[in-house]
Amino acid sequence: MNNLYCHNQKIVQWSTGGAYLRFLYEIGPYKLITGVECEFPALQMEEMALLDTGAELSLASRTVYQWFFQKNVPLGDLVGTRSIHTRLGMFDGNLYRVEVGLTAHWGKPLIVEGTFLFCETWTGPTVLGFQGFLERIRFAIDPNYEQVGCIYFAVAE
Repeated sequence: MNNLYCHNQKIVQWSTGGAYLRFLYEIGPYKLITGVECEFPALQMEEMALLDTGAELSLASRTVYQWFFQKNVPLGDLVGTRSIHTRLGMFDGNLYRVEVGLTAHWGKPLIVEGTFLFCETWTGPTVLGFQGFLERIRFAIDPNYEQVGCIYFAVAE
């Protein structure tokens, strides 16, 4: 399928790229139900992230947070502060607009300016959540592409 028929009768390209999903991917003590490779272009750093359509916000891992400061890279525009309650506890942090990409195993990688919560005390993995990131892209998940899951993506119009 090359086209997506939208509700507004406009025909758009379905996806510009795709990547393998890593189901039940383990990072230290954490198990990512759906792991996807993402990139922080300002750091030239790739990392496995939890793709979580149920997460309200996206969060940067402690490693990403520390690399921004160690490499003296500006975080981008501060857009507010937030507190979140997760299964790991309550966390306070700052919301920044940063460029984040999805690595493509075929097609073109996707880079979007997303809103991410940076918390000094967050110990979990990078989380790609709905508000500020997933809402800005078009994506579809194929759970059994050649015995391996895949995600197809494009920038939302």
